[in-house]
Amino acid sequence: MTSGSPLVWVVAASVLPLLAVSATAFAKIAVVLGILRGGLGVPGALPAPVVAGLAAVLAALVMTPVATQVAAAVDAPAEPAGWTGAAAQAWPTLADFLERHTRPDDAALVADVAARLAPDAAAAPTPAMRIAAFMVSELTAAFSLGVLVLLPFLVVDLLVANTLAVVGFHLLPPALVALPFKLLLFVAAGGWGLLVRGLVGSYA
Repeated sequence: MTSGSPLVWVVAASVLPLLAVSATAFAKIAVVLGILRGGLGVPGALPAPVVAGLAAVLAALVMTPVATQVAAAVDAPAEPAGWTGAAAQAWPTLADFLERHTRPDDAALVADVAARLAPDAAAAPTPAMRIAAFMVSELTAAFSLGVLVLLPFLVVDLLVANTLAVVGFHLLPPALVALPFKLLLFVAAGGWGLLVRGLVGSYA
């Protein structure tokens, strides 16, 4: 099968989006922004396409240095041309990024699971193992950041719900009443700046 085979292009086109989600900063950023969207209580306040677009842009910002290093490695003439050679040249740089942002506990967890599934397999981590451990670490970090995002909104929700109950406005949706206060709190606290710095800065 040559590198110009249509089948190779089809496989590459199907694998690249998966790698873009699982082996980059996109997953963590998208999850945190999704939690923010849910915390507002009114999904229309932060539409899903906006969340996806912002996550993609921030992930591209984080991954630009890695992409530059990968491009330089692929341009090196040490390996044969084609998808196989390009992947072999690009993988060490990507693997280094994954390892730097994977918690040792998560790497050990994935290695243990892999060993149970294939006891006779080589001890060295495979690309699938590295990506799996990276994703577990990213989701753990995303949930931790999500808690910090949700706590202030939860306080607002409780205050609004109790106030409405006291004054007897039972027919007024608490989520709708709480939304302006949540937005005001988020903007006054510089929420977007804190969130972007926290998300992007975690990869510095």
